[in-house]
Amino acid sequence: MATYVSPFPAQYATAAARARVIATIARDRWTTPETMPVLRQIAEHLDATAEHLDAHTPGPFVDLPMEACEALWAADTLAEQHPHTRFAVDFTNYVMAPLSGRTLPLPDPLRPVSPGLARQEATLTHTIVALHADKQHQAEQPAEWLREVMNTWCNWVRLSSAVRLDNARPANRHARP
Repeated sequence: MATYVSPFPAQYATAAARARVIATIARDRWTTPETMPVLRQIAEHLDATAEHLDAHTPGPFVDLPMEACEALWAADTLAEQHPHTRFAVDFTNYVMAPLSGRTLPLPDPLRPVSPGLARQEATLTHTIVALHADKQHQAEQPAEWLREVMNTWCNWVRLSSAVRLDNARPANRHARP
């Protein structure tokens, strides 16, 4: 009798590894003392995700362990509720992309009024798109690639705050495109 071998163990391992890398990023991220406990909680949820993915026995179809999905949802929710963590909305899609096939998130337009901020937005958006397209880097150095992606998103989140403030200045309120 032949033993069944799932075609998906590598995808689960990739997703678990991505969760661990982002957990490390969360722990290493410098921020205010008030935000550090939130980053640690995010890291704990990502570690739990990795453990659930590692413990999961892949079947003939990709199925996502409920516990892993709940932990990712909790990490996403914390990041959304605490923008000072500087994680992009839906950052956990990077963890699940190898299993779900979802496209990786792209930044929404910020529509900055100031030309300097517009250039920064264009540069960061281009960098994210280029990193997503760099399949060789993803395959050969996945942790480094993911760190670069998360760092670029961190800079984009910072920029989005700066754009909001700059666009709200009285002199810029009527200059919006």
